[in-house]
Amino acid sequence: MAPAELPITIKRYANRLYHPAAGAYVTLGDLAAMIEDDEDFAVYDARSGEDITHSVLKQIIVERGSHG
Repeated sequence: MAPAELPITIKRYANRLYHPAAGAYVTLGDLAAMIEDDEDFAVYDARSGEDITHSVLKQIIVERGSHG
């Protein structure tokens, strides 16, 4: 049995999302594409360390709904 892979960690700084492993900023659209590619990720507030994945996922859903 293969070990379970950890989710990709995304950090939220003020109004930006950062993917430390890739060394790049990402957008909500990038995260939506990761969802479509069945990639597991978790989003943490960089200052507090709080898991904010749920609120980011809601934001993706709202933006997707308003665009079409």
